[in-house]
Amino acid sequence: MTEEAYKAGKELGEAAGSWIIDGNTSDETARYLLKGITDGDPAVLDQHGPRSPLSGEWAGESIPELSDQYGIDLTDDDEATRFEEGYDTGYWDTVERDARAIAASESLFIAARHTERLSDD
Repeated sequence: MTEEAYKAGKELGEAAGSWIIDGNTSDETARYLLKGITDGDPAVLDQHGPRSPLSGEWAGESIPELSDQYGIDLTDDDEATRFEEGYDTGYWDTVERDARAIAASESLFIAARHTERLSDD
């Protein structure tokens, strides 16, 4: 059953991570996040890090509600641990993927602008 807990946590983590970066996120912010993730910088990881849905910090998502929603006994320590591991992985994978997309888009834009200038000369 712990694999179902991991998958459920990952799904929820991906959803939470998808709120961090959007179309208004600057290249500078995306690169800051990527560097912080890569370096394990607490300034990034603690500020932007997952707030586990099992911590009791989230309103409206109690452990019994999440257990019912996912069909997993999250009062079981092993199941809860796998759920949180999945959540953490899903969250950071999504933030990193989205930050890389912003940084890559900006790099392509700069390269295209540079190529345009060279062809004008």
